[in-house]
Amino acid sequence: MVNHIRYTPELAADWKQASADVKKDYPHQFRRTLDASTSSQLESKLWVVTELLKLPDLMDSPRVALIGGWFANYITPLLIDGLGAAVVFNYEIDQDAKEISYKYNKRYKDSAEYQCSVKDVMMKTLEDEYDIVINCSCEHMYPMTKFYEWNPDLPDPIYVLQSTDDDQYDDHINCVGSPEELAEQAKLWPSLAYSGTKVLSNGMNRFMVIGYPR
Repeated sequence: MVNHIRYTPELAADWKQASADVKKDYPHQFRRTLDASTSSQLESKLWVVTELLKLPDLMDSPRVALIGGWFANYITPLLIDGLGAAVVFNYEIDQDAKEISYKYNKRYKDSAEYQCSVKDVMMKTLEDEYDIVINCSCEHMYPMTKFYEWNPDLPDPIYVLQSTDDDQYDDHINCVGSPEELAEQAKLWPSLAYSGTKVLSNGMNRFMVIGYPR
């Protein structure tokens, strides 16, 4: 089980500078960076890597695409340091999120292990091929079938999807009631490598499924 993030001196330096730069250059995003840095956010990302590492056929040095990865402050070091990802490519629709994510992940950006593109992948195709596609924000966007429509030639990556039944927020436009509903909506059912529910420290029910679209 992956139960921590490697808080290295390099990570500490990047995060400290990122916080300073956000306060100075992106004050309107400061609240959002705090929201992206909660214990529950880390719990959900640790869960992703924990279950991926259990897969018997996990490839070495996978190429990973994040759909709506936000600032990618937790997930990127976990994927690169913990999973051994060769590259993490974050597809975001927010230019500020891209720029801030490069600050949190400066060391990985400098080594070309982390990249980010401003693109709505529910309306446009991906720029490359990937072994793993991760969407930890399914409640914020169209069902994954829309993504498949735009990426019909993507060569069979495994999908890791998270969502919730917490519909109290205006931007939670696509909540589901269970991991089974998430899998069915994303056409992963019944060929699942993993399906589960976790109650996060903020009280939110989080659902996660891993598998291949049927």
